[in-house]
Amino acid sequence: MENSFINKYKSRIIDYLIPIVLSVIIATILIWTELSTRSGLTLDDTAFHFHRFYDTYQQIQNHNFSYFQMNYGMGASGRIVNALYGPFLAYLMGFLLLFCSSWLRFQIVITYLIFIIGGLGTYHLSRKVKISKTVSAIITAMFLTTGYIAYWPRSNAFNSWGAVLIPFVLMQGINLLNNHQKRFSWVSLGIVMAIVAQIHLLSTFFAILTLIPFFIYGLVLSKNKHQMWIDAFKAVGLFIILTANVWGAFLLLYPTNQMASPINYSPVLTALNLSVAGASTMWTSITEVTLLLFIVQIIYVLFNFRSSRLNTFVTLEGAVFLYLSSNLFPWQFIKDNFPAVTGYLQFPNRFTVVAYPLLFIGIGLTITEIIKNHGKKIGIIASALAIVVVLFNVRADFNEINNNITYNKGITSNVKEMKEQGLDVYIKKIAINSPDYLPVQKKIKSSDVTGILMSMAPQEKNFSKKNLPGGQLQLKWNEAKAKLVTLPIFMYRQSQLNVNGKKVNPKLNEIGMPQVTAKVGENTAILSFKTPIWFTVLLYISILGWVIMIIYGVFRLVKIIKK
Repeated sequence: MENSFINKYKSRIIDYLIPIVLSVIIATILIWTELSTRSGLTLDDTAFHFHRFYDTYQQIQNHNFSYFQMNYGMGASGRIVNALYGPFLAYLMGFLLLFCSSWLRFQIVITYLIFIIGGLGTYHLSRKVKISKTVSAIITAMFLTTGYIAYWPRSNAFNSWGAVLIPFVLMQGINLLNNHQKRFSWVSLGIVMAIVAQIHLLSTFFAILTLIPFFIYGLVLSKNKHQMWIDAFKAVGLFIILTANVWGAFLLLYPTNQMASPINYSPVLTALNLSVAGASTMWTSITEVTLLLFIVQIIYVLFNFRSSRLNTFVTLEGAVFLYLSSNLFPWQFIKDNFPAVTGYLQFPNRFTVVAYPLLFIGIGLTITEIIKNHGKKIGIIASALAIVVVLFNVRADFNEINNNITYNKGITSNVKEMKEQGLDVYIKKIAINSPDYLPVQKKIKSSDVTGILMSMAPQEKNFSKKNLPGGQLQLKWNEAKAKLVTLPIFMYRQSQLNVNGKKVNPKLNEIGMPQVTAKVGENTAILSFKTPIWFTVLLYISILGWVIMIIYGVFRLVKIIKK
């Protein structure tokens, strides 16, 4: 009985083992220095996201929930981040932290998770378009060693989470393209897009951009266009239900608050440099071999565009996104004439999260065509060249990560605190000066917001903070004389503040910190957030929607196993 079960599912088991083992090997190589030295790294975005997860971890541990106001992370300052930035993932990460006794362990676990999810997605996307196991493994390895996936151990940038989800989005794109053969699942499409929105909202924008060409082409080929439109609207409806908490938070906060924007970067300096090949595949650089491989793939498709409609489609779309991500695109003109675009996009190289998987899938299809048309020997040569690209990229990325650790001592300055058992010491030592989502009172540069935060930091030590039931935050401090005091907390239009037992409507400074009149002796302030009933309803709708989808998924899985 057991042997028949194994034989029956042998192929499926192998299809899961290959990408998992490959992902673990690549991740281990890239973070070997961190593993061998047991040194946790405080990278570009580490503190920001670890503060987010620490807040939800404490909420879960203390059974004291506050969906909007952050009373544990972000300096226990009452600022809002998680409600607008991957809310449900933040709670999942908080839950995961319950099982990790140190930030070092958590950082390593998250790295392996990213690589495994990305590996599974790319491998199964390759298999979905009829690429062999061997070639699919090569394509998966190229994907994991190129761009934002490999950049995660170097930065902890959350674009990496968006990058690992794009292959799953592309699977839905293939379903849209093949709708004329088999009706696409609007449930799967709605769920995948909702997962992206619950993890990284900007990646939802990239996912939509990615799927539009697939939908249009699928609609052209479809024999029942009316039904395809209906299914598309059903997917949108399901997406709206599953993300009610996300768009509901934006509807609550943005019309009534002026939110600080993220730190501004020059789009010209953060575009992918295609003019000069770089020393790694990260951020704004691309290795010579990878760029050459893309050029060869595009040339191949231009000369053989009739041989495979799918190969031509994914390669051309990938080439368009590569162009958008690069310094060949007129980003200076966009910045000068449409500053809001570059303000929210921040980095044009983000388009590579779509360009790379599309082009790699095209390369896999090309190798498959070569094997079919010219025999296995030529195919083996093409595969060997692709493996060489992988090896070059692994070496380049490992050197980039290792050099960053070796020469930038700033990222290793908190190694001891990350290694220690318990999570509080590290969080209390690492300050957050990012301007994201702060309630500014007037239009102000993000760099100026950061400056004000840094100047206010020394005053924090004068206050003691305590979490009260119901998601309230209490501050206590002493004054020798009555005077005006700026509290180290942030107030939004929905925030309420009580000072010494009286509700007050204080004047706020430029970045939303309340200025109150303190009395002689001990002073007490209590900050709370008034959540409207309509948002609570939306939150429960979203939660109920996910519960129903999980139950539906379990029943589908049981049905498949029984077959």
